[in-house]
Amino acid sequence: MAEFIGLFFTYLGLVLLIIAACIAFVLARNVPAGQKAVVWYRWISLLSVGFLGIYTFVMHAFFPEIASANIGWARSPFEYEVAVANLAVGLLAVVAFCKQTSHGFRVASVLAAAVWYWGDAVGHIYQMLVQHNFTAGNAGVWFWMDVIVPIVLIALLVNSKKGSN
Repeated sequence: MAEFIGLFFTYLGLVLLIIAACIAFVLARNVPAGQKAVVWYRWISLLSVGFLGIYTFVMHAFFPEIASANIGWARSPFEYEVAVANLAVGLLAVVAFCKQTSHGFRVASVLAAAVWYWGDAVGHIYQMLVQHNFTAGNAGVWFWMDVIVPIVLIALLVNSKKGSN
């Protein structure tokens, strides 16, 4: 059971993306064509950025030894600052989930998430190339979610804007 829990959290970003896609797929079938991208955006933002941001806040703020070890780093006092930044972007994504949020708010939340995720991806690449750090938390699914999720969210935002015109 402990091994399953470890695997679940190693692949959490992918798990949340898959769950979000399943929910969005089911719910988007019942909305007008021009609103489908908004449904997809809302669920992927909520789970892949919002919940993940809150989860990484908890891990870096309250369990920094585990979070650092998973990434292949030594614990740092800056980890709390990373935690708070994760919480800020995660909460933006949770608010962006609300139906009443404007397209402009969604753009701002995706901008924050893209800076965070792609900034993390650059750091992961540096760690892989310079430090030869290929731990699961640095070079595994977490790296790929840092690359893919912002691309998906940007594409959904573009499509949702087209659908509302």
